[in-house]
Amino acid sequence: MFVMTVDQVDSRAHADAVPALLATLQGVPVRLPFERTAGDEVQAVLEDPRAVVDAWEAIVRDGRWRVGIGIGHDVELADSSRASRGGPFLGARDAVDEAKGHPDRVAVRVSPSVDDASQSSQSSQSESRGSDASAAARDAQTVLRLLSIVIDERTDAGWRVIDAARAAPDATQAQLADQLGITRQAVSKALRTHDAVTVDEGLRTAARLLARTLELCPTGVSMTAATTRGAEEEL
Repeated sequence: MFVMTVDQVDSRAHADAVPALLATLQGVPVRLPFERTAGDEVQAVLEDPRAVVDAWEAIVRDGRWRVGIGIGHDVELADSSRASRGGPFLGARDAVDEAKGHPDRVAVRVSPSVDDASQSSQSSQSESRGSDASAAARDAQTVLRLLSIVIDERTDAGWRVIDAARAAPDATQAQLADQLGITRQAVSKALRTHDAVTVDEGLRTAARLLARTLELCPTGVSMTAATTRGAEEEL
């Protein structure tokens, strides 16, 4: 399971951006929908790693947020993200806190119980899977951070071309130009300047790494640590 915790940057100095973000993310496939959890924070639970990446790209495009992604199987779901609990929620919390100190504003963490299992398990197989999951999470984080550098540089005009190309993947550049009312050369320049093909490949790579991270997370880990820490944070 994937938990995304999203926190507005400099919320005290800017208007509340949560309603606009929730509207932007409305079409993303989720297990539990994005909702305001506290103040300027938004959270959701997702099952599809590609949906996580698509949501992240939309958030980066908005430009006003930092994102934490938590991954693991030790989760107890309720009717909403706010009422749910488990290791991936704690991982997402740790991740968004780390993202506050990073210029690319994203971090990925496995459930704390995964790290605990890798450190204390008497099974070498469980230990290996836990450490491998953490390494895969760091790999996914690195790809997302590199992608954010490129995505942050995209202009409104560039996004207009990229959106059109994604909506009609079989269209030629000449057809896209006619649709958008610009020259074919302008379409070619936008796709090349904003590394459209490379970024799309990078997004697919990030989704595969997130899926691999979840696959490597041990499935038999206990929720005891997550429950204890969650109770402590509520005090």
